[in-house]
Amino acid sequence: MFDPDSDSVFTAQQKEGRNYVKFYRQWVRNNFKSKEAGREIGDEQDYIIIVSPGQPKSEVRRKATDADKMAYGPEWSAYEQGKEMQISGTPIELLPGLAAGMADALKALYIYTIEQMAGLPDIALQRVGMGGNDIRRRAKDYLSKGSAETAELRARVAELEAEIAALRAAAPTAKPRARKPKINSEPAVLR
Repeated sequence: MFDPDSDSVFTAQQKEGRNYVKFYRQWVRNNFKSKEAGREIGDEQDYIIIVSPGQPKSEVRRKATDADKMAYGPEWSAYEQGKEMQISGTPIELLPGLAAGMADALKALYIYTIEQMAGLPDIALQRVGMGGNDIRRRAKDYLSKGSAETAELRARVAELEAEIAALRAAAPTAKPRARKPKINSEPAVLR
């Protein structure tokens, strides 16, 4: 059986939390009790699926350990509460210039977020196919621009707020103007 702890792709991504992880329950036959009773007897046990994005054939399915429960805490707590697994990050559909069909193809490779795409190792990038390098580069650019653009926008907003405050302070207080009386433009007719 494949051991994800010995694979550098799995261990590096496990630390960054980018692996696709899902906990589930599975019935497991208890051989001793089944032989004793002469019928099938088993227990429900917790199992885990771990898939490195871009490498769906490297899927690991095994009995969940306490270490798995600690390493994938948010996924484990969602599983315990019966909630659907939530993947944190920016959805891959929001990557500018990405065709809708390509977003679906990436999801089939367990690449759900821009962060996962930006951190995709070269070996997994081969599964993406033609244009994979370009998509990964655009994902990295998108993530780096996000923080730089946000800082620039905040600085610009602060600058504009200072200008508005200065204009308000420099503007003379205007007195409300009195209303002009309405003048009838038609001549009065006397009879």
